[in-house]
Amino acid sequence: PSSMMCSCNYTYVGPALLVLPLFFISLVNLFVAGPPLKTIVLESSGPSYSATLPYLQLHVDGASATFSLQPKDEMTHFFVVTCYASAAKTPLYFDAQVVGKKTAHAAPIALVAASTRPESARNSPMQDTHVLQMLQPLLGYSEYQVDLKALSTGSGIGASVKMKDAPLPSMEFRVTYVPTAFTYTQICVRSFFTFTSACLLLAYALAMCRTNTLLEHGQLWMTALLVLLMALNDPLYVARVLVGGNQLMYTASVLGQIFFSGGLFMFWLVYADGMNSTETTRPFCSFYLPKCSLVFVYVVVSALMFLLHGRVPDRIDVGDAGPDISTSQLELVVVLSASLVGVGVWLSCLVGRAIYRLGWKKVEYIYTEREKSFVGITMVFVILWLCGHLYRAVHGRRGSWMQLQLPFLTLTNSYLALLTHAFWPNEGRGQPHASETEGDRSDSAKEQGLLDDEDEPPEPTRLRLGSGRDHVLTEQGLLGDQETDGQGWERGMTDLAIWPGLGRGTTGTPPGHSVATE
Repeated sequence: PSSMMCSCNYTYVGPALLVLPLFFISLVNLFVAGPPLKTIVLESSGPSYSATLPYLQLHVDGASATFSLQPKDEMTHFFVVTCYASAAKTPLYFDAQVVGKKTAHAAPIALVAASTRPESARNSPMQDTHVLQMLQPLLGYSEYQVDLKALSTGSGIGASVKMKDAPLPSMEFRVTYVPTAFTYTQICVRSFFTFTSACLLLAYALAMCRTNTLLEHGQLWMTALLVLLMALNDPLYVARVLVGGNQLMYTASVLGQIFFSGGLFMFWLVYADGMNSTETTRPFCSFYLPKCSLVFVYVVVSALMFLLHGRVPDRIDVGDAGPDISTSQLELVVVLSASLVGVGVWLSCLVGRAIYRLGWKKVEYIYTEREKSFVGITMVFVILWLCGHLYRAVHGRRGSWMQLQLPFLTLTNSYLALLTHAFWPNEGRGQPHASETEGDRSDSAKEQGLLDDEDEPPEPTRLRLGSGRDHVLTEQGLLGDQETDGQGWERGMTDLAIWPGLGRGTTGTPPGHSVATE
């Protein structure tokens, strides 16, 4: 009874454990990490202006302006430069070029260019030509320089119009970047989860090697998910920050996160569908192929979105809000959204069908402890994940996704830790796992098919009339008797008297008979 009590408590209290780490990491975000973005605002009074900060210098001279940024010990990941000419009365256009230097005296290397000219491929017809905004990820350079030039229309008509330099009016310059305080907090949290996930993977692998029972499909899936969890925790994050940014390590980290999402979706669909199946064999074409196809579409489209357009959840894309999104990018967004909706609807139908067919009362007796834990923990995980995205959509502001990175990372690690506990292999010799005490009977029931309450045969009642013989009593009466050794019936027995002449449900004391039941 005590083991059953602990198992039952784990089934229902386990999902609640997902909330406690979220509360703790929210306090860390609020009081330790601070805001994810920091903005420096500089306002020039005309074509001649200068400003100097320890890590930033701005010099305006006539039609050009030059930013010099040294990100060491102040900026991490990326910076965004915004130039806004609010006092411009005539059409004004901007050209900008970002260059990087390994050392102060090294030759500059061209990185990113942007323009608000009408003929520029990067410029939208509806974009305000008095505003220029560009994002530059940090790529390991010690210094970045942003060269800005102002232009106005000159002679010519239509496509033959020529541009000429124009003095810069009073302008507002903004530099937005990720501060080191926020990044150092991310380093600590990610390092902790990387260490714990590595220890969990090692312990789980050792437990699987030591088990003397046949491994289940869910346990094999948990091994794969723990490997992918290492990629989600991004062990390259610390190295990327220390070297000042590296595009190859960043690409590997993002692809690892995409593969983890695909593996998690595949596990959900396979395990949830297996809960409703009474067949021991799972044909590849009918069982695995549809799920693989849907998840494969999600992984491929997500990878293409990042490799071609640089769009990932934890990166600011200043062109997202613009109407100049390309057709190919829009098609990828539509396919990606459709694949996510498909996974969600399919999983909801599988879990909902199981609960509808069996009922919550039957779930208690038909599902194994692992299956009940999977359903409960996954439902809470998905609900919290959707609440996070809903909060971002309703109350989101600049940098809100970066501020939600640690809560989402904590939620995922807690979810995998609880599932690992539920699917932990049996290391004992002939001793069943605690989570399987109630599941053994349900496993045999699944091999014979799931029976309804009214289809289950009633349990016969064994009666002992006199000594040395057992009589089996059912609703149809006494079916027969069996020889016994006359031992063991004295413990926990209740003396009953069933008089053959009395009707059903009537008791009495027949002379010379003592009746005992187990």
